Amino acid sequence: MGLMDDEGVGARIRTARNLHQLTQQHTATAAGLSLSYLEKLERGARLPTHDVLVRLAGALRTDVTRLNGQPDRSDRDVSGVIPELRRVLLCYRNPARLTVAPRTLAELRVSVETISRHRRAAQYAQVAPNLPGVLTELGHVALTAEGPERREAFGLLATGYRAANSLAHKLGYYDLSTSALERTEWAAEQSEDPLAVATARYLLGGAMLREGAIESGVSLLEGVERDLVALSAQRPRTIQDTGVHGAILLKLAILTARGVGNRNPQAYFEEADRLAATMGGDKVVYETTFGPANVAIHKVAAEIEIGEMDNAVRMAEDMVLPNDLAPERSSHHHIDVAHAKLATGDRDGTLKSLQEARKLAPQHTRHHPRVRDTAAALLRQDRGNRESVAGFARWSGIDL
Repeated sequence: MGLMDDEGVGARIRTARNLHQLTQQHTATAAGLSLSYLEKLERGARLPTHDVLVRLAGALRTDVTRLNGQPDRSDRDVSGVIPELRRVLLCYRNPARLTVAPRTLAELRVSVETISRHRRAAQYAQVAPNLPGVLTELGHVALTAEGPERREAFGLLATGYRAANSLAHKLGYYDLSTSALERTEWAAEQSEDPLAVATARYLLGGAMLREGAIESGVSLLEGVERDLVALSAQRPRTIQDTGVHGAILLKLAILTARGVGNRNPQAYFEEADRLAATMGGDKVVYETTFGPANVAIHKVAAEIEIGEMDNAVRMAEDMVLPNDLAPERSSHHHIDVAHAKLATGDRDGTLKSLQEARKLAPQHTRHHPRVRDTAAALLRQDRGNRESVAGFARWSGIDL
């Protein structure tokens, strides 16, 4: 990707607008934006929040992925697995014939745990090569087993499909990500584990947020929360119950930051704070991190979601993330904060946040579309620190 050939998201917005022969005023009105703001976006003087990007995609009759400059094919070792993964997800009820018998459930459990650990660490090059084969083996075992083994196999399969969703999402293959999410929910339902089902629907709610289907996402997750409350009334609450419930509350807080739903984000955050205080720190529960630090991260994300960048930066400055927080989660936070700092004019702080994200999870950072757009915008704006910025931009895949 060359900086002169593709100046980032602003250039892609302008190209899409010109393709449909739309004026800036028409596009701004259709997306609910001011003309001056759209002009700044197209010049690269501002970067859009995800909400703005979704609205512009609708106004321009295009996909968010196109405006994001995705899918990302820069790392062939990772993206090369996409065709095979697509076939595996398509044939989930009729997995490809194996030349040897599948491994035992205990052996497959170890493989899934390894894949999940690499996923949380955003080590996609370690996830990609093994994932299609593990999913195929698990498919055979799950479809032929009975009783407890069948339920466990489907639970592991749901976790594997979640890894497929994460890989597809990070690379910008949103259609494949959607297929993986549907498979995740199917496998979770077959496992007969209500927390696995709730987690699958938590992921679906996140995809609805990504596509701008806010009302549907809120409706889905409000129903999940009601089910979790009812479940807690039937049995003693476990840390797994608390972690999954807390994750649902945080996703609802982000969704309702758009002004949708019967409750406001603060109500969800207050309940999440109460639950997080009982966790004893941030814990990974059903492959999702929940605890005090993750609540704080989501509060910053909610401010960014509604364009309150100054508030987001102030809140982030008071945060100290635990060292054992999942790298995928912590690096995403620093990428968001870099976006907010750029909007407030703090160019040195923007580069520092990008570098911190890179240190924590280099693969995640390099594949994130907002990183490339932030780096490109920073390079255009920052002349005093250009050498350091240029070095980061080259590393992120921008040809100078």
